[in-house]
Amino acid sequence: MISLTNQERWCVCMSLTLEQFPLFQGLPTEVLTRWEGLFRQRSFTKRQILSFPSDCSEPIYFIQSGRVKVSYLSEDGKEFTVACLSAGEVYSVHSLASATALENSVVVYLGMDMFRPMLGECPELGLRLIRLLGNILKQTNDVILDLAFRDVSERLASVILREGQPRVNQRAKLPLPYSLAFTHEQFAALSGTTRQTVNEILKRWERQGIVAIKRGKLAVLNWDMLTDKL
Repeated sequence: MISLTNQERWCVCMSLTLEQFPLFQGLPTEVLTRWEGLFRQRSFTKRQILSFPSDCSEPIYFIQSGRVKVSYLSEDGKEFTVACLSAGEVYSVHSLASATALENSVVVYLGMDMFRPMLGECPELGLRLIRLLGNILKQTNDVILDLAFRDVSERLASVILREGQPRVNQRAKLPLPYSLAFTHEQFAALSGTTRQTVNEILKRWERQGIVAIKRGKLAVLNWDMLTDKL
């Protein structure tokens, strides 16, 4: 029976952690093993703003468990949420954006000064990052366009469909009802409106058989009818 030292146990655990994230999946194990020492882990409680040590410049963080929202705050105090991150997703710290844990969450992170050499060592990682950044930019643009050109009902429908991704693309195979782990307050922040307005719209959709609301949680009953709201 092979006996592992504490350091070896930590290395194996960290490599497995990196494999949880799409950005690293399928990369050579020896490469992940070399990188494991660059990452640190930090836990956040619900509603806690994500913060990182001052010696970590331009942190890039990966959601290991939980959910995190990324938002901007206007001068008049209005919150503008651009993304809700779930386990496996990645984001970077921006000077004007704040990230808040929607539930107890664990992230692994490293500074950009340590991430850049990894891109040089593994060109495949760079290609994956370009695709990832493109998706993030598209999602942010979708949020901005929704706020600029769609009414509240359309924005809320768009948020529900978007937050169901990527499984929404296969919704014909999804069991119904399909529940989303968002509160009405979170839907309001994502769609740029108030909780009261969200409640009114969802109650109307519930009467139409599009969604069901139970204990403050939302379940989609009919994807096609929801898509018609766009």
